[in-house]
Amino acid sequence: MFDFFTPTHPFGGQTLRLVAQAQQGGGDVFDIARTCRKIDPGDKEGWEREWLALAQQTETKAKEALAAEHKRSAMEYFFHANQYYRMSDVFLTIAQETKKAERFRKAQENFRAGAKLHEPTIEVVSVRCGNEEYDGYFCHPVNPGPGKWPAVLFLAGADAYAEEVYFGARPMVERGWAVLLVDTPGRGSSIYLKGIKTRPDYEVPGKACIDYLTARSEVDSNRIALLGISMAGYYGPRVAAFDKRIKALIGWSGCYSILDDLYDFCVHLQPTVQRLLGGVNHEEARRLLKDYTMAGIAKNITCPTLITHGAADTLMSVEGAKWLFAEIGARDKTIKIYDEKDPGGRIHCSHDYWAHNVPYMLDWLEDRL
Repeated sequence: MFDFFTPTHPFGGQTLRLVAQAQQGGGDVFDIARTCRKIDPGDKEGWEREWLALAQQTETKAKEALAAEHKRSAMEYFFHANQYYRMSDVFLTIAQETKKAERFRKAQENFRAGAKLHEPTIEVVSVRCGNEEYDGYFCHPVNPGPGKWPAVLFLAGADAYAEEVYFGARPMVERGWAVLLVDTPGRGSSIYLKGIKTRPDYEVPGKACIDYLTARSEVDSNRIALLGISMAGYYGPRVAAFDKRIKALIGWSGCYSILDDLYDFCVHLQPTVQRLLGGVNHEEARRLLKDYTMAGIAKNITCPTLITHGAADTLMSVEGAKWLFAEIGARDKTIKIYDEKDPGGRIHCSHDYWAHNVPYMLDWLEDRL
């Protein structure tokens, strides 16, 4: 058993991330807690075994509910199973790439089964960028206002799936905004199935995503925002610095230099980043990551910008968020650092404070979009 409410071990941090998403339909807190009781800290085989068992049990329930034409229950179980398959993959290594791909396919299969049953529509889409094609989802808004829809491009960090980040996007959809989720380079299906590694010039795939949105007849091309969570606290600002079609930017964590603020700062994330770069060694990773910086670029961000970050974040340095903020060129810019004065929010992505941080960010965006 490990503590995920005040995590001191990577098992706890990963579980707290899931608990935050469970608030938006990405799992059941009690099933999660019961699973945690069966896992000892550091037992990676036990971790994989228990999350995989829960995923398979939940998928079976989804199929039984669907067969009985209980579509709402089936949708919820499929969404939960997607997340539990993802959890079984979290601590698998690059040497287990075949198994990682299998788990991803199961997660994706379950998410898409749930998406078919969802209202409003969640479309399976693809975005072309040069010779590459990225999988994703275009989420229709709940009760949109009259006229064309405002839209948010929501980028996730590290190797996160679009099928996971959807549960962070749900509050946006519920505000009447369309949301585009795309597995851009280094993330989700792009890295798990296609071998598309990450890249420093994220403005290139970012432009392709914005092009996709502006080509949709339902979308108001004058009301497009970009939100980047975790490592996308670098990706998002990088895109916004080069694309003036973005009317507002939120960094759900901020990152000035991936080398300094993430890779060197958090040693246990180094194998993950090495995989995103194409399976390189430590020395090569450090060489490549020198290009993943906002130096000389952040000044070109002129749209309204908000950054939120936890002062006690152990995955991404809060100093990087401050440095990024200082160099952003926008006149309308705000940074919110959760520290000891706040009841929560001090950890990575403020996972323990979503009930407060998410409304704070989206209220800010609502005033500008």
